[in-house]
Amino acid sequence: MGLFDYLFSWMCKRVFRKVDYNSNGLIEPLEVEVAILTLYNIVNKRLPGWQDPPTRDAIQAALKSFDDDHNGALDAAEFERFAKSLMSTGPDMFFARVGKDAVVKTALLPALTMGVKRAGAGMPGLEGIKDVPLAVLAPAIGVAFNAVRALVPY
Repeated sequence: MGLFDYLFSWMCKRVFRKVDYNSNGLIEPLEVEVAILTLYNIVNKRLPGWQDPPTRDAIQAALKSFDDDHNGALDAAEFERFAKSLMSTGPDMFFARVGKDAVVKTALLPALTMGVKRAGAGMPGLEGIKDVPLAVLAPAIGVAFNAVRALVPY
């Protein structure tokens, strides 16, 4: 078991215990929905990028296929397999999310900052941009870049 699998398993167990309100070792359909949304919230907070949670209908449809004993509820092992199937997250997806963020911050953003600085130096009214230190300009451009990226789906 790799590190990602271990951490994902740990998160699933933690979420399972949190939403098993009656502590019977099973989570019913409504608790399963709460658990999946909680799990997505945890993953989206901790990893760069964003992954939308499944709809209620998708959760309910998938739930039936992972209820091995057909009791209408999931135990901890069934829930973990269920969560892995719903989340298109694995080591490859994790590194794709982290890698994309790293490329933006280490390659694209510095190049964009230098381009803005050069272009602004030749424009009337923006000549003073050449005197702005990169340590100030890069974060400002990063904020603007993230705002635009949040508005434009890709």
